[in-house]
Amino acid sequence: MSLVNGSVYRNGNFYLEDIYISDQKITKIVPSGKILPCKKIVDCTNKLVLPGFIDPHVHINLDLGEFKSSDDYQSASKTAAFGGITTFIDFLDPISYVHEFDAMLKKKQNEAKASYIDYAFHTTVGNYNDDVDKLIKISRESGIPSVKLFTTYSEVNRKISYTKFHEFLKNSRKTDTLILVHAENDEIILNENVEDTVESYESSRPAVSEIEEIEKIARIVAELKGRLYFVHVTCGSSIELLNDKYRELLGKNIFIESCPQYFHLTKDMYDNDNGSLFLLAPPLRSLEEQEKLKENISVIDTIGTDHCPFTKEEKLRYKEASKIPKGLGSLEFSFSLMYHLFGDEIIDKFTLNPAKIHNLFPKKGIIQIGSDADFVIFDPKKALFINSGHSQSDYNPYESMITTGMVESTILRGEILVKNRKFVGSMRGQFIRRDIRK
Repeated sequence: MSLVNGSVYRNGNFYLEDIYISDQKITKIVPSGKILPCKKIVDCTNKLVLPGFIDPHVHINLDLGEFKSSDDYQSASKTAAFGGITTFIDFLDPISYVHEFDAMLKKKQNEAKASYIDYAFHTTVGNYNDDVDKLIKISRESGIPSVKLFTTYSEVNRKISYTKFHEFLKNSRKTDTLILVHAENDEIILNENVEDTVESYESSRPAVSEIEEIEKIARIVAELKGRLYFVHVTCGSSIELLNDKYRELLGKNIFIESCPQYFHLTKDMYDNDNGSLFLLAPPLRSLEEQEKLKENISVIDTIGTDHCPFTKEEKLRYKEASKIPKGLGSLEFSFSLMYHLFGDEIIDKFTLNPAKIHNLFPKKGIIQIGSDADFVIFDPKKALFINSGHSQSDYNPYESMITTGMVESTILRGEILVKNRKFVGSMRGQFIRRDIRK
């Protein structure tokens, strides 16, 4: 297969080049002109040819007891493919003891066999009470060099102790393991005395709970070093704080992820009659915090979706915010939403940056000879009217928005998954081991 006459994104610039693919890899990149012999040619005239996108933060088949997130691996991967995502990273269910790891990994691997795109996992712990070194060793041996921790949710026994947090961070310094942190201050949240309503939801997990916890954790990283990755940062003030006080650690010891919803939706959604449709944790924030996020986009390393949709009926079943399942669906439209705001500046946050930070590089995230033939054919001028999309959820939080820029086709390892906005994929994705390189 070859991709010809496109503007190919490499090394932060665009080049008029042709790409040749064989055995699922990129084998040749040459200036556009004379087309070499090839069985299949994809004409990319007036289109951008981008590396396949990587979503480092999704929740698929998330079981909350009464509720289960809408998308399984088949529907989530199909939805992702329409958004140009060729690899996503899900989370194993939280564990408290090492012996639980194998069962959680096997469960996810079995579910993921239905995926149309490539996938990887993060190990997740709750209130962990076991040997840190042993867990990280077995996780790394399984191709998972990342562990997620929570500094909140003590009410469901997920909050990590600070003693154990120190152990995880010290280990990350020795092993180059990435420690992911959901950073909200549990004490502040537990002490908030607000009504259990949708309208009061953001006040129950206020911006200060994130800002103060991020500063607390950053101080620990400054002391212990290691590698730490803040997931789904919601507040521009959090980014400003890190950039002002811990700039020397950014991109080395501290990495920052945010999500499309925090750039396009605000807490004002909770005042509407259908406000419960927009509940997620952490919550949507004020317009002021959103503007600060936009102003600091250059400091943010990656964009993940935190994809975790539910149905309208499930979201509207209860009036109490605490009973409503938290999560939104963003996979299909994440890149178009962010490209609309930031243009070419956003590309590396979907490709090169997550590939390097999450140990997928140079297999993924870049267009170069020897890398996987994962591509997005993107029309930067075409308007996209956002509809309900292809998720198994029956609504989309961005419905009726119009963005400039549309994913037209998506290619995984040389196989076309989406062609001119129609799904044509047949092969299944692969589990990608993210082994630490020495």
